[in-house]
Amino acid sequence: MKRRDFLKLSSLASLGALPACGYLKIDPMHVLLRSDLIESMEQERAIMGRARLGWTADRRIRVLFVRGTPYERGYQHGKLLRTEVQANLGSLYKKAVDKFRLEELFDEAYERQRPYIPQEYVEEMHGLAHGSKLPLHVIHGIHALPEIGEWGGKKRFKTIIKQMMDGELATSCSNLTCFKGASKDQRMYVVRILDWGLHRISRLHEFPLITVGVPEKGIPYANIGWVGFLGAISGMNAKGITLGEMGYGDVPGETMRGKPMPFLLRDVLEYASNLKDVRRIIRESPGTNSFIFMMSDGKSKESELYIRDHDRFVVKETPGKDYVDRENHVKGVEHTLYGGHYLDKMEAVLKRYHGGITPELLMDKIIPEIVMPSNFQNVVYAPEDLKFWVANAKSKEEAAAQQPYTFFDFGAALSWYGAKPAV
Repeated sequence: MKRRDFLKLSSLASLGALPACGYLKIDPMHVLLRSDLIESMEQERAIMGRARLGWTADRRIRVLFVRGTPYERGYQHGKLLRTEVQANLGSLYKKAVDKFRLEELFDEAYERQRPYIPQEYVEEMHGLAHGSKLPLHVIHGIHALPEIGEWGGKKRFKTIIKQMMDGELATSCSNLTCFKGASKDQRMYVVRILDWGLHRISRLHEFPLITVGVPEKGIPYANIGWVGFLGAISGMNAKGITLGEMGYGDVPGETMRGKPMPFLLRDVLEYASNLKDVRRIIRESPGTNSFIFMMSDGKSKESELYIRDHDRFVVKETPGKDYVDRENHVKGVEHTLYGGHYLDKMEAVLKRYHGGITPELLMDKIIPEIVMPSNFQNVVYAPEDLKFWVANAKSKEEAAAQQPYTFFDFGAALSWYGAKPAV
């Protein structure tokens, strides 16, 4: 008998001799049974009364507004989008378990990461599980997946991951910043390209979500992601800080005993007011796998590129300068900073359009030229204005670069929700 089946039977047995009809009325997923933080339905209604759910103007992407403690924000997410969370995470978890053929792997991975996950995100995952009526181990497993996907620590798992992500499913991304001088209107634009072919192996692309979060402690943020996923991969905060990342190969010393990348980026969203804060957060967080990050600050109109291995942190902050790392030689293009899968293509396209770059040109010409076949999500940030454009893959055969972009005015959304923009 499986451990979880035994626990379910034990829990029911502990209820004593209830009439048969009584068992049928029991909802084991009811929040008052599962939660030690919600003690009445009146309290639950008050928590839900602080959240809102809507759409972007083009009705392509759900917009979730959450406010309160970490647990409350997770609960609001789970309850307001319960059907979508169950469909998305249920499908992804089943496919992942079928692929790895070892459900225990997800428990093992989460337990290794758990000591390094800030308690607030643990509580938010609890809230998500309770609001969505999903088992907590499913929520944990899904949030352990990104680190498993980048981990090269054990050859047998590395082989599976390589097979899973071969060719059109390859994981690599690109990031670039166009500063004053490269753009037509002399404003800074930042691009985050996510080449992570999950639209080929999951339903994640069917559930895009922008979460506007107002934490009790911390900075309001827009997490540009998917229903049921609390970690950050792309996003912007009310101080004008933007997120970008890419995996950077397999190097010795990679481990899952560190702060998971999606929660590291949540920390940046919620606690970084400037790039000095960003550097401190990344440097002080225990490293896991090898990543490159690109973060920008709309207030100072600066952008920096960071290389973070398990035991190394390097800052590249000078636009237009060559830099070399490992076997990669990135050739500087004036008034730009970039890194990605196709370095030669990026150099050529940035030189070609230098001085005339606009958001429309980035979306229509530049991004399609430098994405991989696994292109899953693209974001063009205008951090000076707290605005961005985002495109998501539509189907297994329709990558993000082929899709229309959705515009989102984050500053206006914050004002509507009663949280004053900070830029």
